[in-house]
Amino acid sequence: MIPDLIEQYVDAGKVRYVYREFPLTSIHPAAQKASEAAVCAGQQGQYWEMNDKLFASVDEWSSAEEPTQSFKEYASEMDLDTNVFEECLDSGEAAQIIRGDQLAAEAFGVNATPYFFVNDMPIRGGLPIEALGQVIDYVAAGGTTPDIVPTDGDWHVLGDLNSARAVTVSFVDYANPESGDHAREVMPELVSTYVDSGDMLYVLHPWSEGAGSPSEQAAVAAECAGEQGKYWESHDKIFEEQETWTQAADPGPLFASYAESLGLDTDEYETCINSDWAKLRVQAGNVVGALYGVPTAPVYLFNNGQGLQGSPSFDEFQSMIESIINP
Repeated sequence: MIPDLIEQYVDAGKVRYVYREFPLTSIHPAAQKASEAAVCAGQQGQYWEMNDKLFASVDEWSSAEEPTQSFKEYASEMDLDTNVFEECLDSGEAAQIIRGDQLAAEAFGVNATPYFFVNDMPIRGGLPIEALGQVIDYVAAGGTTPDIVPTDGDWHVLGDLNSARAVTVSFVDYANPESGDHAREVMPELVSTYVDSGDMLYVLHPWSEGAGSPSEQAAVAAECAGEQGKYWESHDKIFEEQETWTQAADPGPLFASYAESLGLDTDEYETCINSDWAKLRVQAGNVVGALYGVPTAPVYLFNNGQGLQGSPSFDEFQSMIESIINP
């Protein structure tokens, strides 16, 4: 993934990539000296070359009785000044630099690798370049770290935060037929059975297939209705008319007519759908999905760590929710 990141984002001038050492010696005893070898090579301007060499030969040096000897051989192969390299490696100088990296990481809650920060947004674990790219583009556009369960009266949340014992987090593509089936046939029963009773929170994150796609246009329309207090009414209308607008060459006028039928201020609505704000709101749904390993939509995650995908029936939801409410 790192070569793709460098090619697509670093070389393109979109990202400054900063690398920090965080050897996990409790798991990989030779990792500390490997990090030191990279730092020592860096002092001679070949940090990244040594980094690549270490990862390419990890099976060799990680199983060696004396991995330091392997690192010294790599330095020789790379035409480094071996005397300077060995002095650095043996003196403990590099170890002090690495300890500084570790302390800084621990201050930010890092306790595993790989671990990324896109500006101040933490990402634990590796992501495919497509998912990481979504996060980078979102942050670069001014997006802030989104919550999987917003708690500030966000219109994407239905239910009582104080009483709910179960949480359903839905990643929904407005243009997807399975998402439509869920919205029309399953969600109303979930709301009447579990949300209205105070037993469950229902959280919706819009999922977009990309800039300008029908799913993004529909999600933006819903966001702009939400800005005027009509998010769920717009959600229902868009799914009710899904078959119509997904076949339109330009669904924009249809979304505008739905907004008018809901009594929205049409001038405010038009301003909103052309705003970066609304697109960021939609993009945030994809970012949450990327952070939680959601590959596509529709997907439904629950607060017991389990999930459902596709078009689950109400009975499947009920079985999951009841196992949370009545364990």
